[in-house]
Amino acid sequence: MIIRAELKCKQTGCEADPCAVDKVIELPSPRFRLFSRALLADYDFIAENKNAIRHDEDARHCLLILDAEGKDGFLVDPQGYNYARYSAFVPNARSLLTPDMGIDRSYLSPAEPWRDESRDEMLRMTLRVDGKPDYTLVLPADEDYLDAVKNYLDIDVFADALLCDIRFKVPYIGELICDTDCPAVEDYNDFAEALEGIWQKDGMLLTYAAVLEAERPDTLRGACELLRNLDNYQRITEGAYGYGQQRLQETLGLDDEAIYELEGYMDFEKHGQDCMENDCVTKTEFGLLRRLDPPFPEQRQGQQMFR
Repeated sequence: MIIRAELKCKQTGCEADPCAVDKVIELPSPRFRLFSRALLADYDFIAENKNAIRHDEDARHCLLILDAEGKDGFLVDPQGYNYARYSAFVPNARSLLTPDMGIDRSYLSPAEPWRDESRDEMLRMTLRVDGKPDYTLVLPADEDYLDAVKNYLDIDVFADALLCDIRFKVPYIGELICDTDCPAVEDYNDFAEALEGIWQKDGMLLTYAAVLEAERPDTLRGACELLRNLDNYQRITEGAYGYGQQRLQETLGLDDEAIYELEGYMDFEKHGQDCMENDCVTKTEFGLLRRLDPPFPEQRQGQQMFR
């Protein structure tokens, strides 16, 4: 037989208080487990019922918090606070209930989903559903969390919710995203996951911004495809001189020592300018950009080639 109990080291005695249960509240199992691991946090089911507790000299009046799918519970005397200021674990508490004791099951509706906020937030949006409070969705998120959000909002698919106030962590990236295709939450999540993949890589966000400005995708999915294909682009930061050296190394297979030996004999600046023109390097607000395969066409409406 296994009994859950709180054992204390070397107890010299037991001075248990007589407790009167003024109200019984059932919680969904996941929320009961969360409560049992964080008794000193504020909870709505305590805040909304603390005034139901009576006070007299005969007994300590409490709330009894039960696991909806288990037998155990907690006696809670909040003393006017919104947390379990005084509490006691009661194994097999359900067996102590008498037939005349009512149970408040109003808290069995899905609790607001909780996500691991240790992950970087790439974007957030507000989900609006009639009859429900607005919900702030933070992306990227895994399938379990997204399913919990749908359950909380009582919808089968995210298409049943209105997407409002979409905010990107990098504002200039958000300003470059133009969508004519009404993307779904799943599309935004795919994009957020891809964006998270380059978040810590030096210079990649600026490269992506240059790509967005140069390519001008008209859907979020198109922007996501470009994000996943950033290896096909090169943002040029060293100017014509450095670009000339780099292209010479690429075409002739030269190492840094060979390039150093050519100093004074080779006009790297002029070579770099010629290569930029031949490579159809494009000017953007975020720097010069080269597309490797295929190169940008020479004449691109609304874009300037390097001159």
